[in-house]
Amino acid sequence: MKAELFGAEARRIEKLLYRVAWSYLGNGQDVEDAVQDALVKAWEKRDTLRDIGQFRPWMTRILTNRCKDMLRRRKRWSFYPLYEDTAQVEMPETENAVTAAMIKLKPELRIVMTLHYVDGYSVSEMAEALGIPEGTVKTRMRNARRQLGRTLLIEWEENV
Repeated sequence: MKAELFGAEARRIEKLLYRVAWSYLGNGQDVEDAVQDALVKAWEKRDTLRDIGQFRPWMTRILTNRCKDMLRRRKRWSFYPLYEDTAQVEMPETENAVTAAMIKLKPELRIVMTLHYVDGYSVSEMAEALGIPEGTVKTRMRNARRQLGRTLLIEWEENV
């Protein structure tokens, strides 16, 4: 694959890549690192992609694997602030009830919701991109919807 074609395809799905990484990691700096690392790995492995029409799921799979690696590494290390007044990571100002509820989901549930409702992936496309069976995608979608419903209902009841 030529550099121009790779660059054009990467730019075409750039927003998708950032949304996928954000749904896993939830931290701006980690998101940027994950996307950059995934793009570098994809560039190095570009000769393994046989069909350019499969660039989006191929790239999404590379990125999700990178995000999972970062989450595994994060679990091995525990960082504690030295001072109590350490700055907290702030959520985007556009946060609303649904966004707050989405953030509470586990990454594997949040990613299927993001891919389906934001990026329009079908169940089969998500299964291919994430490297999991379609049944698992459906189960995760059902579990995410239930958890979102419960979270939003509780918040609504507290505000009424």
